[in-house]
Amino acid sequence: MNGTIVYISGGHWNGVPGTDRLLAEALSAHAEVLWFDQPVSIARDPDLRRNTIPSLQGVAEKVAPSVGRVRLPALPGFSRPLIRRTTEAIARWTIQSAVGKNTRGLVAVVNSSPLVQFPRGLTVPRLLHLTDDWLASAELMGLSRRHVERVLRSNIAAADIITAVSPTLALKISEFSSRKVEVIPNGCRVLVPIDRQAVRQPIAVLVGQLNERLDFAALRALGRTGLPVVVLGPRTEREPSARKSLDEFLSQPNVQWHGEVPPAEVARVLRMAAVGLTPYTSSEFNRSSFPLKTLEYLAAGLPVVSTDLPATRWIDSEFIKTAATSHDFVELVRSALLTPPTGEQGRDIQASAQGHTWGARAVELLSLLGGHQSTEPVREPAPRHIGST
Repeated sequence: MNGTIVYISGGHWNGVPGTDRLLAEALSAHAEVLWFDQPVSIARDPDLRRNTIPSLQGVAEKVAPSVGRVRLPALPGFSRPLIRRTTEAIARWTIQSAVGKNTRGLVAVVNSSPLVQFPRGLTVPRLLHLTDDWLASAELMGLSRRHVERVLRSNIAAADIITAVSPTLALKISEFSSRKVEVIPNGCRVLVPIDRQAVRQPIAVLVGQLNERLDFAALRALGRTGLPVVVLGPRTEREPSARKSLDEFLSQPNVQWHGEVPPAEVARVLRMAAVGLTPYTSSEFNRSSFPLKTLEYLAAGLPVVSTDLPATRWIDSEFIKTAATSHDFVELVRSALLTPPTGEQGRDIQASAQGHTWGARAVELLSLLGGHQSTEPVREPAPRHIGST
């Protein structure tokens, strides 16, 4: 695909690589990508302050061979009612400035931000990609649910195509919007072949952000067993109860927490471990989510022990064991540690993730864009009110 894809993200390029960055990187193999960060206060980010003027001028920073990044600066308290309009105006100005400097021609706009509306006046296909249940998670993100819903309604009305990361979320948004919603799940990185002679250690590994999404009952039970667990990822909890639970789990002598580490270190630990963990609570938000870690474990040749989630059932892999209770979770982990996968078994596990790479997801998304010919947004009846969470 020749030209440029505008990607309005729900995160920041230099943050923990998540759905947006990994999908954008995969898209950049097919087209230039003009990436926009989520708005952030200039008071909180020194790097943003240094780049405020270039950002407002729409000057893109080269962050990958085919990716240019533009920050969206915002005033302090940008999510507060009296400042939101200013935040939106700055975002519109910055995006229009950057798009105006593009010389390759736009081919599509992908918007996966819960806060930024589609830019006006562009006659290319507009795809709204919901990476999480933003309405259910507004408070978790420190945002106004009413404001998030207002932006979501606006973007649904402007979108030509709507996609979501899980069947549960797709159904929810379809009922909310009276629109068809396609499913483009999360993916995994390119698979690195496993050595047939590889020997794994009887260690369980948990990768990712540590916050209220986790099933603390399962983690407490696991921490008290003495089974060796390595945890890689930053703490991002907000609630005192979650802080207390994480303190208890991470302080266990059998649990090694290394915080946020480089991707190379994550890959090294995944190559040596025996089982990957996806211990998420059955909240409304989690039921609509698609955990990145599960496919990353499979891509590294690791079997997985997970709590019961719709996304886990969708993957439908024999190498994922699901637990209905904390006791079941612990026993499944114990069993996995008794029989770490051999090199050959690891290759079989890895092969099961072959169709789930981010490259495959990018092709799915481009296929949807390629099948849309209209340059005007679909106008549907106003979305119905969605129930409170």
